[in-house]
Amino acid sequence: MKTKLILTLLAIGTLSFSCSKDDDSPEPETEVTTTPTGGGGNSTGSPQPTFTDADASLWAVKSISITTVPGVGDIETTIGTGVGVFFDGTGGMVDVGTVSLNTQALTKNTNNSYAYQPGSSNPTGIDFTSGVAWTADGGNGFSAINKNVTIGFPTVGAVNSSATITKANGYTLSVNNVSGADSVLFLIGDITKTIAGNPTSCTFSSSELSGLSTGTTVVQVAAYITTSETIGGKKVYYGNESVQSKTATVE
Repeated sequence: MKTKLILTLLAIGTLSFSCSKDDDSPEPETEVTTTPTGGGGNSTGSPQPTFTDADASLWAVKSISITTVPGVGDIETTIGTGVGVFFDGTGGMVDVGTVSLNTQALTKNTNNSYAYQPGSSNPTGIDFTSGVAWTADGGNGFSAINKNVTIGFPTVGAVNSSATITKANGYTLSVNNVSGADSVLFLIGDITKTIAGNPTSCTFSSSELSGLSTGTTVVQVAAYITTSETIGGKKVYYGNESVQSKTATVE
């Protein structure tokens, strides 16, 4: 089953009801594909995928970054957030009222996508220690949603590849470990590849990197797992994702 990136969502780190039982998760892609998500440059791609048969996608995301502090060492920070989209059948997105993740309301953007952004009063974002629970009011053809997602989160280790990307030589993006994932997205700026299973590295050729500009970019490795159900005739995907990010220099 082909996947595509939700281009309109914010990037993380720089989704009366008659309900069927949970469907089996789709078979992830086994082919490595390259998908430039923008027109070049070093914009940061969004690591949340959606499936082509999805009427809605709701993602709980752990965004992980590591900062090296002189005299202290590496400090890992995890920020919890969520993103969601509800489609109208023609590729557009619709308003379904209030959408909340673990009782935290997401912000509805002008294009009707939903995202939670931590603020000064909640700098580490949404707490997932007690699990993942989604609610949505419903509307525009969607029934209300009240869903506890019990699939857990994948584990993804720190990015251990070089902080320097030499375009002419290609680049292998790697992490220490991955486990519990359906698939893993590897991103260099807005250039992405998806590999099924639990890979720990992915190589980008010089031609694939040719659209990057010299200077700073962000590399990301996003491990995800999904489940789905049909609510009121609409297929809704729920994804839990762990994303490791690192700043790199392109030369």
